[in-house]
Amino acid sequence: MRAGSGFARGMAWNLSSAVLPLVASFLVSVLLFPYLGRETTGQYILVMSAATVLLIVAKFGVQAAASRLITENQEDPGVWIRAGIAVRSLFTVPTALLALVISPFLAKAIDGPALVAPFWLVAPVLLAASSYELASESLVGLGRFPAIFLVRLCFLVLRVAAVLIVRSAAWGVVAFLTAHVLSQLLTSSIAWTYILRRFPSHSTSAERSFARKRVMRVSAPLALSSASFLIYAQTDKLMVGWLRNAATAGDFGVARTILDAALFPTFAIAWTLRPALVSAVKKNLLPEARARLLEALSWSSVYAVVGGVLLYWLGPPILVRLFTRDFSASGPLLKIMVPILVMRGIGTVIFPALLATDRQTTYARLMVLTALLNVVANFLLIPPLGAQGAILATIASLLPLTAAGLWIVAKLLVWPAAPG
Repeated sequence: MRAGSGFARGMAWNLSSAVLPLVASFLVSVLLFPYLGRETTGQYILVMSAATVLLIVAKFGVQAAASRLITENQEDPGVWIRAGIAVRSLFTVPTALLALVISPFLAKAIDGPALVAPFWLVAPVLLAASSYELASESLVGLGRFPAIFLVRLCFLVLRVAAVLIVRSAAWGVVAFLTAHVLSQLLTSSIAWTYILRRFPSHSTSAERSFARKRVMRVSAPLALSSASFLIYAQTDKLMVGWLRNAATAGDFGVARTILDAALFPTFAIAWTLRPALVSAVKKNLLPEARARLLEALSWSSVYAVVGGVLLYWLGPPILVRLFTRDFSASGPLLKIMVPILVMRGIGTVIFPALLATDRQTTYARLMVLTALLNVVANFLLIPPLGAQGAILATIASLLPLTAAGLWIVAKLLVWPAAPG
């Protein structure tokens, strides 16, 4: 990679930005989980997982669609930013209202009456996350990587402060979830103030209508494919809690916390690659698109191998040291998760490449198949194997997605440019 390349600069900012939420999650986990204990930690994880499941509907793929369209239309990004907000609101607000209605019933079905009070926070968590994530993705589309860094730094400070306040006051998980929501809403409000003031729109009514319809069309298939992270983490957590108990979900969730932290370089690669590919494909510069793709794939593949080895040997002792021996059962689970890191690392380029080449429907189909495989495998493997079964289910469903996705990307961007 050339030291002065735009990809390298974007990568540097994205790595810095990606570190911040992971640092926040680690600090929150280390400060909060031993304080709460296994069962209450499981309750917190189940609330966040339920909110993430409902976010599939609430987001409707709008953030990825809006980010792509903002990148493609730099001459007037304001109209696309506002179109993304309008379309997102059509899905987020009703989903949040639905969450308020079903939360107590869902809590009792998963883990009994003790989960009802925390589950009232599912709707607020959903609203705050939807606003924050759309603002972040809009900044990605605008290429404002320093601004993303500042937004995430703000949220880090507020989240950690919230945990310290909750601990010092000896409050419980409900208080922390409330503080988490307020922190994220404040951060997203700051981000939106910057975005809307910095990028006004002078479009006509017809142009605004066209932009909203275009965002809706691009978002529709992405609404299905946005389940990617859910399939690898959130569905598994909910099903472990449902088919076993909250304490087992806590063990599984702590192991996932370490794994997700180990995956942060792959997230940075994907965030950097997406606008670069969108720009190259729009200009019909296939050699440039192929070069950016192979560059990103080389970085992600090296990290997948090195990161997998380090996670296997260093992950379990680090986990116990951070979360105390109360979560010692999470260490063996983390070792079994190594294939997930390897496959997700190698497959990092799939989503950015398919989105850039307007193949979001293809990605949606892959994700629907993966989701079905994952749910079926969870039903078969969690009852006899517990959290280990959830991990094996994820591996079994991730393998065909990775293989098929890389095959399709190669045919789209690599082979057409090869000689002969």
